[in-house]
Amino acid sequence: MVRRLPPAALLVAALAAAAPAYAGCADAPITFHAPTLSTGDESSLEKRLRTSLAQVCEWWGPTFEGPYSIRVDESRGPSMALLPVWRGNRGRILLHGVAVRLGRAAITHEVTHVLAPNANRFLAEGLAVYVHDLFQGEPAYPNFGKALRAEAKKLLDRADIAALERIATPARLQLKGLDGRDAYIVAGSFVGFLIERYGLDQFRRAYALTPLVTGERNAGDPDRWRATYGISLENLIDAWRAAVAG
Repeated sequence: MVRRLPPAALLVAALAAAAPAYAGCADAPITFHAPTLSTGDESSLEKRLRTSLAQVCEWWGPTFEGPYSIRVDESRGPSMALLPVWRGNRGRILLHGVAVRLGRAAITHEVTHVLAPNANRFLAEGLAVYVHDLFQGEPAYPNFGKALRAEAKKLLDRADIAALERIATPARLQLKGLDGRDAYIVAGSFVGFLIERYGLDQFRRAYALTPLVTGERNAGDPDRWRATYGISLENLIDAWRAAVAG
């Protein structure tokens, strides 16, 4: 099956062909603690990681040039990079051996957290999910390669974005009646809608209003949406719902 690229992805592809990747990001110093990986698996992981670094740097900008510390273990918990940033360990990424070996690791997602962390958990996860999907990262949590819009359409009756948007990092992105996976899908779809409808520059202005500060919790003032987009969050949610319902 041929996967059709969305308009934003076509723009990314054109930019990538026209301009060199940010060498400072792609060549960042990386150390691995991966005792369960073979030499070949570790080498493959480094190649995939550097590809993701180059892609996200080209798209978002070289906001962090390392060093990176990658830990791979066999636990069954989630991959992680945003919480280490919140704890003051930017560049630390936790991945899981089974996912790495099967080609299902959320590498681009976690790289996005390092390059573009945020104090608003909904926006931070939404951006990471959207960027992972945009660059066709490995089929990983939460949508496992399925189209974000189609997955989000199934959740419209439970997608309380106004409540999700009040969740500050590092609290879990979930609500009663909306588990973590579904909340991540909604977040990725909403952020993707904002970027593709209004542009990346405008989204970056909104994103910058909730900078992540080590150890602090601040999801931001809901009124900031009107200051950035000229309409309320509720109006943006209605527009998103209409677009997803399609």
